[in-house]
Amino acid sequence: MIDPLNQPGTPKWWLRRLEDELIARTPDMETYRDLVDDEHDEPFSAETSAKFRELAGMSTTNLTGLAVEATAERMSVEGIRIGDEPDADKDVWDNIWQRSDFDEGSQDAITSALVYSRSMVSVEPPGATDYARLHYEDPRQVVIAHGPSGERRAALKVFTDEWTGDTFGTLYLPDVIVKMVQANHSPTVVPGASRWLARDVGREDAVIRNPLGEVPFFELQNKLTGSIRSEVAPLVIPQKRLNQLVFNTDAVAEYGAFRQKWVTGIEVPRDPATGNPVAPYSASLTSLFVAEGNDVTFGDFNPTDPDGYIKLGQEIAAHISRLSRVPITYFLSNISNLGGDALALLISGLVLKCRRRVIGYEPALEGAIRLALRTQNDPRANAANIELKWADMETRSKAQDADAAVKLTQGDNPVITAQTAQEKYLGMSQTERDRDAAWRLENGAGADLAGLLAQGV
Repeated sequence: MIDPLNQPGTPKWWLRRLEDELIARTPDMETYRDLVDDEHDEPFSAETSAKFRELAGMSTTNLTGLAVEATAERMSVEGIRIGDEPDADKDVWDNIWQRSDFDEGSQDAITSALVYSRSMVSVEPPGATDYARLHYEDPRQVVIAHGPSGERRAALKVFTDEWTGDTFGTLYLPDVIVKMVQANHSPTVVPGASRWLARDVGREDAVIRNPLGEVPFFELQNKLTGSIRSEVAPLVIPQKRLNQLVFNTDAVAEYGAFRQKWVTGIEVPRDPATGNPVAPYSASLTSLFVAEGNDVTFGDFNPTDPDGYIKLGQEIAAHISRLSRVPITYFLSNISNLGGDALALLISGLVLKCRRRVIGYEPALEGAIRLALRTQNDPRANAANIELKWADMETRSKAQDADAAVKLTQGDNPVITAQTAQEKYLGMSQTERDRDAAWRLENGAGADLAGLLAQGV
């Protein structure tokens, strides 16, 4: 007989599928996180001495974390535009984004998407205040099921209470929310039965109606070569090669500084118990080797030239630069005498990559804002267009930016408006532009951007 609770689309069916998916994703996510956090595996060596183990522990050169950070630092949201309004929506920015501390939350979501290939954002409906809140969600704790058209069909969040050690799970479906606790250590669990039990949540039922009528989680997807993939994935092997090379170079430097010695023409003592040869000398910086006889000769082995290792390390760093599109100047210090145009060209690949990545992040962030507005019964939730305004990702001098801003806003038919120039070329946030407008209004200043710049604004 078929279990009706196990039919496709039931909570039990979704729980099993989503939990399996979350468990399957975890090993890769932990690998990528460890690389970014500088928790690398030690390079391999057949030598097991304490000195080699110490060298292995110092052999990490974490270019992976630097590549992720260099990418993330160029992607930040500075405003939200709704509908056809030319400027950002101050109310949504202040009362949803800022009240949620989502300057930080959005940066966490972007960085996690780069590392894990995806990250999540959730929407909390109005509670103590009249405004909804946005929350960053760790992709190691949340998994979302999407339909063929991208619709969110279900979500599962699993987390462990750091105080009690209990593991909790919450299953979100469009119509219901199911709250559970993991039953791994419960003596009442029958072998083979579900390892989840209904959570005791006090006065609230473990299964409740979903008041939003939709799954309140959204997924930022890191699109790499057309698929959802971690930014770290192509860097794993080069990073391990680099760590191994640094280890080998350190070993060359260590044992080249105190080279291995040899001696001929002496009688080698033997262990009386085993008959095995015993080293006649204990080599150290303060030891003096002494031997009797006319045919005794001392010497040492020639040092290994480390230049080949160093050049190979630089080539691996350049390979990581090509794969990540992060300029080689981030990784190597021997790059010099580059002009402004050359530097701009180096940065252009990283800028283009960042612009492509945010295309995979915008649907989630914009969808979360739309749902937040809907939970407040705000008519702006039905706007045809909700758009994020990203901070300028390019690197230019202040003089270049100011010059471009003035030239594009001058004349009877300016190319762009003053507020667009402030946003794009002067890097002013919505809050700064509002403050600037209030100052001009208060002081009777004109709207001519060239005049404003001349006044030092």
